[in-house]
Order: sequence, then structure tokens, then C-alpha cells
Amino acid sequence: MEYFWGSVKIMLIVGGLAAFISMLVAAVIKLLFVVIRRQTASAAIKADAAKATPSSPAGSEPGKVA
Repeated sequence: MEYFWGSVKIMLIVGGLAAFISMLVAAVIKLLFVVIRRQTASAAIKADAAKATPSSPAGSEPGKVA
């Protein structure tokens, strides 16, 4: 009977360890998706900022000839 309880204890330990490792892997994957989403948003903001910059020199007014 003591062999049976030993195997049950090992089974519970291994199951708990497997659950912990799977939660840890899921958290790492979720973190990777958050990082990728932030980088994509940052790249989009930079692209929009690059499009919004005027091509005329600073201090010049539209329609004014130098």
C-alpha cells in the first residue's frame, strides 16, 4: 500500500509541475504578443509622423516667394 501512496504523491507533484510550467509558457507567449503589438503601434505612429512632416523649410509661409 505504501508503494501506491508514493506513486500518487509523485503523480500529484508531476501534475502540479506540468500545470505550473504550462502557465509559465502561456505567460511568456502572452508577453511576446504584447511586445509585438506595441512595436507595431510604435512603427505606425512613426510612419504617420513621417508623412505629416511638411516638405517646406521651417519658417516659410505658403505662397510666399523668397
